Formats: sequence, structure tokens, C-alpha cells
Amino acid sequence: MPKEGTDNFTNVWAITSSSTIQQGTYSFDTYEINGVARNDAGGPMFNFFGLRCVGTSNGPGGSERSEHGTCTYTDKDGDNIFTPYTGKSGHGSARGTYEVAGGTGKFAGITGNGEWWNVNPAPIKSDDKRGRGVIANKVSWKLP
Repeated sequence: MPKEGTDNFTNVWAITSSSTIQQGTYSFDTYEINGVARNDAGGPMFNFFGLRCVGTSNGPGGSERSEHGTCTYTDKDGDNIFTPYTGKSGHGSARGTYEVAGGTGKFAGITGNGEWWNVNPAPIKSDDKRGRGVIANKVSWKLP
């Protein structure tokens, strides 16, 4: 594996738990999503990594909302990469940035940053009413 790089990858996810506090037109939502990441070029970083994110979304209904949270990417060996994120969502789009803030095992000490945006419309349909999505990512990273 190289010591640094820039990669494009795609996350496909589903909400596994969520909760909302509604206060008039303003809501505060917490959520957990789980999914899988795939390196768009088939490279080793973020390719077939498990994905788990916990986050919040808040703001008035029908307008721009603030997104905050953190994700853990886990490779086939069980090593993790941690990526806290922020962003904005609303009107069918979402976009933000994240930091590559360390990891475990072979990813210990990894640093970097990236940007994310939703792929719209998400090509995933289901009758269970759980949110689903596809997120595109571009990340620059460096191992010590």
C-alpha cells in the first residue's frame, strides 16, 4: 500500500437507527448509518471497507440543515480509519467536508481531508421507509 494518495470512492448506506425531536418547524435528528465504501478506481484505500457513521442533522423543515458526525471505515483486516465530518443538506442535495483523523492497525497516524456530496437521486428503493443514500467522496490522505 502506498504511504499517501488521493482517492475517489463511493459510500452506499442505509439508516439503521434514528430519532427526531420536533420543535415547531425546527427539528433535531440523530442517526446511525451502516454501509460499504468502494474505491472508484479499484485501489486499496476505501475499497470494500465497512462504513458506520453516527451523526446529527438540525434545522428548520424545508430549508438548509446542518450535518455533523463521525464515520469509521473498517477494512477486511479489522483496521479502522476515523473521519469526523460537517456539511449542509436541503432541497435534495447534501455536501460537506471531513478530516482523516487517525486510525488503528496499519492506519494508525493517518491524516488528511476530503469532501463528500450526495449522488441524487439515490438509486436505492425499499418499502421499509428507512433512509438510504449514495455519497461520493474525494480524499487526500497520508500515512506516517
